[in-house]
Amino acid sequence: MNESKQESEKHVEPSKPRRWIMPGVVAAGALLGLVFALAMPDDWLFVPQQETVSDGHDHTGSGSKEFYACPMFCTRSDHGGPCPVCGMEMTKFVDTGARMPLDDQRRESIGLQTEPIQRRMLAREIRTLGEFQPDETRQKIVAAWVDGRIDKLYADFTGIPVEKGFHLFDLYSPSLYAAQKELIVARKAFNESSGSDVSKRMLDSAREKLRLLGLSSEQVAYIETLNEPNLTVTIPSPDAGIVTEKLAHVGMYVKQGQPVFRITDLTTLWLIVDVHERDLGLVALGQDVDIEVNAFPGRRFHGRVGFIDPSLDMKTRTVRVRVEVTNADLELKPGMFGTAAIFAELGKDGELAKPGLHGDYACPMHPLQRSTDPNAKCDICGMAMVLSPEEPGAKARKLWAIPREAVLQTGRRSMIYVEWWVREVEHPPHDADVAPPLEMIDEPQYQGFEVKLGPLAAEYHVMPDGTRHKLGEYYPLLGGLPTGMTMPNGEVGFRIVTSGQFLIDSQMELTGKPSLLRAEGGKAADPHAGHRKD
Repeated sequence: MNESKQESEKHVEPSKPRRWIMPGVVAAGALLGLVFALAMPDDWLFVPQQETVSDGHDHTGSGSKEFYACPMFCTRSDHGGPCPVCGMEMTKFVDTGARMPLDDQRRESIGLQTEPIQRRMLAREIRTLGEFQPDETRQKIVAAWVDGRIDKLYADFTGIPVEKGFHLFDLYSPSLYAAQKELIVARKAFNESSGSDVSKRMLDSAREKLRLLGLSSEQVAYIETLNEPNLTVTIPSPDAGIVTEKLAHVGMYVKQGQPVFRITDLTTLWLIVDVHERDLGLVALGQDVDIEVNAFPGRRFHGRVGFIDPSLDMKTRTVRVRVEVTNADLELKPGMFGTAAIFAELGKDGELAKPGLHGDYACPMHPLQRSTDPNAKCDICGMAMVLSPEEPGAKARKLWAIPREAVLQTGRRSMIYVEWWVREVEHPPHDADVAPPLEMIDEPQYQGFEVKLGPLAAEYHVMPDGTRHKLGEYYPLLGGLPTGMTMPNGEVGFRIVTSGQFLIDSQMELTGKPSLLRAEGGKAADPHAGHRKD
């Protein structure tokens, strides 16, 4: 007897802590449930219940049945009484099928709001900050073609504007002096020999030598008219622009190939911006970009995406994008910061509507330079264009749009609730692509759908001055909602629930219907589901 008693005590001893824990769990659950119930409007949770009689028939409608559920979402049962998990009293509900009706009073108590589903022009606006830089393709280095000494400076400070052919500096060079002398002698010999073949070859050779030393054809022609060579030669600017770097000083000796000036054409600038990798699929060559700078508040400058860096910065997870900006009045300065707004319109299936690149031939190094002429050459690098299929781009179009506030998300699933105003009537079988016969209903019914959505975008209104005003944020609908369900007036037979959908979803979960957290619906009636069993 004593041994059996000791063994009985051994089995009882481990269960002692549970006697303290279980009442605490029940009390905490009851308290939370009471707070939850008091905080909500009266009857917000309950589907309208119909009076039942004892005749054994179902009076709740076709396919409807009554059941009991715990308000704390613990379990559901076919009989009432206290919840076996938290101890709260089970509440009676009516299963109304896939749709759930709500009368005016309950819709008002939960603050339910809806709006019609519409097709809208949607776009993503990517805002990022960048810095203006000179166009690298419009920079020229003026270097010494021969050894010599700078005797005079015409472009004597950084920032001075110059045109093509403007004087930059005078250079004294023994090599240039000797080459001038050769040209003058060859010219005299040519004149005295009445243009013999030998003297002509000598004259052509002397001309070519000066051209190879950096002189223009006009300078060579001028030297031919002299009787004596000049001690210095004036070096002209090879192109128009701004002197952005001056390394020359009067009296300085330079070696062949030594840089003396940097001349930059600032009528076109590059705005280098960083685009995060999550937005990279919304950026394409040729895309229009609006730019704002602090120096000119209220003004908008325009550019175009000209290059997307092929590599990603591993630290910032961004890609450098080059925006080419016209700067004819030289108002924009290198080094300024600019806020770029890349306006990405959406097309079919919510994808980017890319701008078209017209012309079957394109430069292999500058893809925006295109032409329909097979013999065309690039205006930038002079290379012959190669055959490249014309890219017509993707056209922006109106998409079915779901308001942002209407979407319930878990991370993997997106769900919305719709308010039905039509229902399908009984009909013989028909093809799937034929719209079923429908009838209007007096009181709206609500149903949840798991939907496939595109990236979050917005609808914009373009103002007369070109600025854009955001009207609202929407997700493009890619699938998940029924089609062909229209009312007699041609409008879609349902509206999107934009407020109150969380409470509807809670009711759906209680009644075992598919909900946000339970895609297949709540089928398990085990009161201890999810609780550890020892």
